[in-house]
Order: sequence, then C-alpha cells, then structure tokens
Amino acid sequence: MPIFLLSPSQLLGLLLGLAGLAYLLLALRATWRFCERPGALPGWQPKVSVLKPIHGTAPHLYACLRSFCEQDWPEYEVIFGAHTDSDPAIAVVQRLIAELPQRNLRLVVDGSLAGPNRKAANLANICKVAQHDIILLADSDVRVDRNCIAAMVAPFANRTVGAVACLYKGLPVDGPIANFGALYINDWVVPSVLVDVGLRGIDFVFGAMSAVRRQALDEIGGFQHLSQGIAEDFAMGWLVSRKGWTVVLSPYACETVVAERTFAALFLREVRWQQAERACRPLDHFLSVVTYPLPLLLLLLLPQPTLSGLIVIGMAIAARIALHNQVRRRLAMATHSQPWLVPLRECVCFLAWAVSLVGDKTRWGQTTFPISAFRQQMLHGSASPAAAANSARSMGNTMIPSATGTGWQT
Repeated sequence: MPIFLLSPSQLLGLLLGLAGLAYLLLALRATWRFCERPGALPGWQPKVSVLKPIHGTAPHLYACLRSFCEQDWPEYEVIFGAHTDSDPAIAVVQRLIAELPQRNLRLVVDGSLAGPNRKAANLANICKVAQHDIILLADSDVRVDRNCIAAMVAPFANRTVGAVACLYKGLPVDGPIANFGALYINDWVVPSVLVDVGLRGIDFVFGAMSAVRRQALDEIGGFQHLSQGIAEDFAMGWLVSRKGWTVVLSPYACETVVAERTFAALFLREVRWQQAERACRPLDHFLSVVTYPLPLLLLLLLPQPTLSGLIVIGMAIAARIALHNQVRRRLAMATHSQPWLVPLRECVCFLAWAVSLVGDKTRWGQTTFPISAFRQQMLHGSASPAAAANSARSMGNTMIPSATGTGWQT
C-alpha cells in the first residue's frame, strides 16, 4: 500500500515498528559482542573491602552471602551491616563467621541514619570500619562465583577508573511468577544496558553490585550524601564521572535472586524500576517505549491490517525471540529459553512503563518520594544537612528503593 494511503495510526505504527526493529538489531549486536571473561591481571592484587548491607531474610540468602566469603583472592574483608540486633539476617551472618574462621568476616550493627535511604545509610555505617581502598558493594540477594573480586577490581589497575559497574542476571526461585520477573531482567534490562553502553559509554552503576575507589567515593561526599534520596547507585556512578573519573562496565555478570510470589508484587516492583529510570533519565525513559512496542503495534496496525503492518509485527516478535535466545547463550544464563512467554512479557513491560508515566511520586511501603526532586537533591547535592536529617526522621524505619540505572533493587 502506498505510504500516502496509510491512515495516521498505520503510519505511526510502521514508524514505531521500524524504530523497535532498529533497537533490536542494536541489541542483537551488543549482546553478541559481550562475553563474560576472566578479568584478573597478573601482578594486580589490591586489598579489597566487600560491603554487604543486610535486611531480613530471603530465599538463598545463605548461599548468596557465602559466595562472597569464598573468593579466589589473596586479601579481602567482607563486612556485613544491619540496622538492628533483631534483624533475622544476622543469624545467617553469624553462622558464616563461625563456619569460616579463616576468613576476615565482620558484622556491624549500627542504627545510625545518615539519610532517608536506609540501604545507603547502612553502607555509610559499614564503610566507617572498611580498611581498604577498593570497595565492592553488593546486595544480599546477589550470588557470584569465585572469580568475582578478580574481575571486578581488574579495571582499577588503570588509575583513572573511579567506579566499575556490573551487569546482573535474574535467577528465579519459587515458581512461575519469579520466572516471569527474571525474564524482564534478562531480556529487557541486560540488552538495553549493553546498547546504551555501546552507543554512549557508561556513567552509572547498578545497585545489585558495583565497585568504587575510596578516593572517588570521598570526593562525592561518600554514602552520607548518597543516602539523601533514591537511586543512590545511579547517583554514585554519575557523580564519580562528573568528578573526572572513568566509569567502566565489567566483563563479569552476577546473579540476583528473583523471588516474587504474586503478580501484584512483581508488577509494583517493575513500576518502581520504571519510575527510577524516569527520575534518573526522563528523556531516555520516555523513548524506551521502542524497547517494548508490541502492544502499541497491535493497537495501531491490527484494526486496519495491511501486509506491511503484519510483516512489521511478525519481524518484531521474531527479532525479540532471537534476542531472548542469544542473551542466554552469551551470558551463560541459568534460565532456559521460553520464547512463548516473550510476547506476553513485552505487554506487561509496556504496561509497567505506561503506569510509571503517571504522577510525580514513587511509593515504597508507607513512604513516598518525589520523582522530580531527584536530580536537584542527589545529583547536584542541594540537600542541606538539616533537610537530610529532617527527611531521615520523617522516614522512620521504612525501607527505601534503590535504582539500578535501568531498574531498582529491593
């Protein structure tokens, strides 16, 4: 059908479909070029402090924490941090300390709140006793293999590197809902990060796991500043890069446990991920519709079907399934290929994105955060100590969300 005979909705659908296909081609190229590989450098073995904030119990908590205690690295410390003595995760840490007396493992229990972001405030408390200049940060639901430290610290051999980001793969546990959640991480988050890094480099890190040079961390105000609002991980990478340090993406990818048991919990978490991206990069968040265009393509092209429209829809589904399979091969993912879930998963991704466009607040538990204030408060350091203290008091003991640049970690 000649283009001048197309209706506005058909034309818009074809343009969106072509944009989506262009993105998928970039994603296929980016994931093909990425390959996990050992990162150790001969003769470069700096001492490392691993900081592990803990809060509550979660599936595979013992295995996740233990994976950081059994690293093939000559000298490192692992410091666990909790806000209260009653935290149930402390029992798991104490078990590890008893089982591995040869390792340098410690527990810090400190209720101090440098700011309303309790995860970053926990890190601020832990960092006070950390002894080394290379600091590795990881959530309690992250699992790694024995060469994690080697891969994560290798880039710091270059004295201009201030922070290292790490991709994370979803590891589902406890049923189909968790599997559906891991599918989003593995098929949408990972490729979009690789495309972004390939096109313009990287100036952010992820909450699941990252590493930072102490000098760079001090220059941006440390975790005391990062605890003043949401998205402390994105803010750390962004601020470090603005201080003239280089941020790099590690060739290593960790695993993060996905354990939601209800669709409502999964969907609300993904809305928060989308709101985090909106807070960090508003334009990028709006344009990210090209990464899950299928619902709009169906809405725009199927009511008045044309051969060109049906071809675009078919190519979009086929390319997304090809990416689904390639990501699993290139990143050695534990999840099996499930192409029949891909179209439904894309529709849910789009719905979470659409919901995240509404309103100026993100909610976590009983606490809300203004999205529009993120850049001024965190990225430009405008929050005064008094305001931060008042904010911390007003938040009480509520858990605060943490962005990953393209998603949030609980």
